[in-house]
Amino acid sequence: MRRHTVIVIVAVLVALVLLLWPWMTEHEDPPEPAPDVDEVPLDDYPRGSAIDWQEWGAEAREAAARDGKGLFVYFHGQWCTWCREYQDETLEHPDTVVAIERDFVPVLINLDKRRDLFTRLGGRGLPFTVLMDSEAEPLGRFTGHVGPGDLQGLLRQVATLTTAGAVPEGLESLLDSDPDSFLAFLDETYEAHTGRLSGASVVGTLSKRPQPMTYRMLLHEPEWAERIPGMVDVLREDLYDPVDGGFFFFYDPDNPNPVTAVETSKVLGLNAMLVWLLSDAHEVLGRDVDAAAVRSALSYLRDRLWDSELNAFWNSQYSDPDYYALPPEEREGLSPPAVERVQYADVSGQAIVALVRAARALDEPEYLAWAAEALEGLDERLARADGGYYHFRPHDGEPQLAGYLPAQVWPAAAWWSFYEATGDEQARARGLELLERIAEHHVEEVNGFAERLDPELEPWTESRTHAALAWMLTGPARVGQVPQEALSDERRARWMDMALDQLELVSGGDPDDMALGVLAHRRWAGN
Repeated sequence: MRRHTVIVIVAVLVALVLLLWPWMTEHEDPPEPAPDVDEVPLDDYPRGSAIDWQEWGAEAREAAARDGKGLFVYFHGQWCTWCREYQDETLEHPDTVVAIERDFVPVLINLDKRRDLFTRLGGRGLPFTVLMDSEAEPLGRFTGHVGPGDLQGLLRQVATLTTAGAVPEGLESLLDSDPDSFLAFLDETYEAHTGRLSGASVVGTLSKRPQPMTYRMLLHEPEWAERIPGMVDVLREDLYDPVDGGFFFFYDPDNPNPVTAVETSKVLGLNAMLVWLLSDAHEVLGRDVDAAAVRSALSYLRDRLWDSELNAFWNSQYSDPDYYALPPEEREGLSPPAVERVQYADVSGQAIVALVRAARALDEPEYLAWAAEALEGLDERLARADGGYYHFRPHDGEPQLAGYLPAQVWPAAAWWSFYEATGDEQARARGLELLERIAEHHVEEVNGFAERLDPELEPWTESRTHAALAWMLTGPARVGQVPQEALSDERRARWMDMALDQLELVSGGDPDDMALGVLAHRRWAGN
């Protein structure tokens, strides 16, 4: 991401607790249907909070300016274990409540609903806190669960700070789009004794989150042919829930506590990416274990995160380490963790791409039929009048947040993938419409496509979104699939140049931020 004019605290920053992602193995019996969500108590923070949380917007910023206070901006996820601990142990501590209310206007933001702000402010994992001055200029940021005493001391210090322009600490770019440099970097991080990417190299550190698209790229690298089968096995075994199915969000191999080492939420986006990876692994490696994992993961998605009446994928199943620590026989008869019934355009698009890939790899036409239903549900619930998409829609609410680039790119990739697989003319027409919506995000001054069209925000770009765009243009929407009058060779070349120019890996970041783009770079160079 190209971030300009973000501001840093000079003295403080605390331990980072980075969140991560899910995998799988074989699951013979499908889980029982989920109980009605109304029967399951939702963890809907800030209900019951002692803090007077505000929404992000002009009203909160005006209050800070009027009262001479800073902004305490907290990004959370309802599904996130560490967020709940941070909330219960630190934020709701009486002394923390006093410190926040005295010097700050508290702002609570759901990460999934405002991922644009999250990435704009340098977010990498949850919980994520940003401290701003009275003019809404960032003073500092940190990721992780900070103890109450540490946070209270930090708040006292920040309340006296003045701002100075800088690039946020930890967001320095490590790599650009060069495939050879990227592969050399991954080679440095590979640990043969664990079968994992370690997250450390001589030029910087990576997150410990799962990297399914990086593994997918390595499936096609001859130099990694002996390594990648074992790496895929480790990833699957780390994250797969063999009892209820689906992949957990993250596993920390350095954590000696087997209960807290796993972030037990199950999110749609990661499960979709793992289905995609394992489908490709089955095609490349020919192993039954990968095909079984795909079938099991999709069974979990259908049983837990799919609404057949609305043709909608829901975003996540909440974490519950106590529930998942129980022996399998004790889980039976208990209500599983609740599902967050919010539909998102970007991760729904990823799930549809995964279904199309699984249909081809496993020769399962039923997955294509499911993809068609999901595409129909996207248009029924999230489509705008101009053919683009809103970012999200709650189960019982209206669609929200227009002008978000991933909410155009991933559905476009889904429509073009479906067209590639079926020749369906409606899919082609929708893909063409979405290319025009993507074109509206082009901003010359950033030499790329703005992550969000919002007059209140300076335009910025994200590596991961440009990587997805480059993959789509060299994959399902490649030359020959899209008519020249819609995307001429000259225009396509310009888009590819911009997309590849925006690829980067930052310190503490995810190789998946650029993996699809690196694969696209190789395809494009071979044209």
